[in-house]
Amino acid sequence: MDLGIRGRLAVITGASSGMGKAAALSLLREGARVLIASRDEGRVMKAAEELSMEGEVWFQVADVTKAEDLERLYRRAEELGGADILVVSYGGPRIAGFSELKDEDWYQSFDLLVMSAIRLSRLFGYRMKERGWGRISIITSTAIREVNMSIPLSSVIRTSLIGLIKVLSRELAPEVTVNGVMPGRIMTERQKELLRANASARGISLEQMEAEASAEIPARRFGRPEEVASLIAFLCSERASYISGAIVPVDGGYLACM
Repeated sequence: MDLGIRGRLAVITGASSGMGKAAALSLLREGARVLIASRDEGRVMKAAEELSMEGEVWFQVADVTKAEDLERLYRRAEELGGADILVVSYGGPRIAGFSELKDEDWYQSFDLLVMSAIRLSRLFGYRMKERGWGRISIITSTAIREVNMSIPLSSVIRTSLIGLIKVLSRELAPEVTVNGVMPGRIMTERQKELLRANASARGISLEQMEAEASAEIPARRFGRPEEVASLIAFLCSERASYISGAIVPVDGGYLACM
């Protein structure tokens, strides 16, 4: 299936590893040009080098919690002809129980998970609308639909993204579509960190923790970053022109809520 995005410029944050990098690869394979960003210069440079085997790739060092970094990312995209696609990806907040969290943790997590998406959408979304075509995909988490007590920061703060996606899908219509992707248990470095934390808290081995967590998923396995990336590529394509304001799970059937 031709997704109709050949030559389009995609900007992807948090793309030095995990789902962000997988999204970059998926979009490159569909013929898009890609500008990836990450706060770690060494890692984003290495990722760009690896991804360049698949197509045109540029990189920009950017911390998504810093407005000035995002403005520089926007200007770089304009130098490359302007972004047609924006994929908002980032790391997760602190893994800790509610009683361990301080005010600073909540403020920092809001900056990371919500303000970054607001700033990026504001910078890129109106420019896409002005240009007459655009796609925004925001990576969230199944924690916005079913609470994860291991990461209360994620469960509480990411719910704001539901409202943001709905508001933006109307604000930027009809030229720009805005959707969310809800990964479930996807085997990334972040997921491994969470497994280790839970295994330690329960006093069991990492292998046992992983086996138990896999057994709770109807698919009986963890997902792969590229499986999330395939959905992102579709939502960012011409083929998904009538999908906007949706928040789609990629979870192997894990979510039990209606």
